[in-house]
Amino acid sequence: MISLIFLQSASQQESLCKILKQLNVFSHVFGAESVGHCLALAEKYPQSVGFYSVSKSSRNLASKYWLAVGENDEDALLAFSHNASGFVTLPFEESQLLPAIEYVKNKYRYVERNFQFDAMVKGLCEQHGVSKPALLATLRQQLSKSAKPNIVAIRADDGWCCLDPADIKWIEAAGDYMCIYTLSESYVVRITLCELLKRLGERHFKRCNRSVAVNAKYVAHLEQRLNQQRVVMQGGETFKITYKYFYQFWHVDRR
Repeated sequence: MISLIFLQSASQQESLCKILKQLNVFSHVFGAESVGHCLALAEKYPQSVGFYSVSKSSRNLASKYWLAVGENDEDALLAFSHNASGFVTLPFEESQLLPAIEYVKNKYRYVERNFQFDAMVKGLCEQHGVSKPALLATLRQQLSKSAKPNIVAIRADDGWCCLDPADIKWIEAAGDYMCIYTLSESYVVRITLCELLKRLGERHFKRCNRSVAVNAKYVAHLEQRLNQQRVVMQGGETFKITYKYFYQFWHVDRR
């Protein structure tokens, strides 16, 4: 982005230009020499961030995004009545300038993103011959079908934890408890395997036997030892697959 500076005090303007260049937050820093020069620069760079002294003529100089430079609350009120995006006071300090600049930049990104979205929607409407409300309704419907929560809250022995089912490698029963093994750690939960898989979303997992379910994402391959089918995980762990679950979950993978 580009900054455009026009202050009533030439020394203050020079000081601000120097500081902004040192901060390196703008690609170019321009100091206007007169009102006419300021207007010309603002017209040439309509998306520039302006730094202007607070005055009744500010509204005529202001860029679309601008920060007012003043001394007191009265100056601030006048600036915001002229749609200033922020207010900075003398002396110019990095701790004051950076947050104000970041706020304006975020405001710029928000407006730019909305502009790009509107342009995309307009293009899609023209391409498919539909109205904007009809297109947006279709997009919302598609989003509602696909936007399903990925995080599941589970109450483990040491308290509640939030798990992404895709990060779980396998689940193994241990008496009345289930041991959940993830990419980084393990959890012990008092729940049945069927209920746990229902909560996590059964599409992520394949049952091996009554006590074990694995995430197919982390399966290396299947192997057969004598008449026993086994699943081998990427980490080398192996689990027996019983006849019932082999034909229910794994037989298709062997074709």
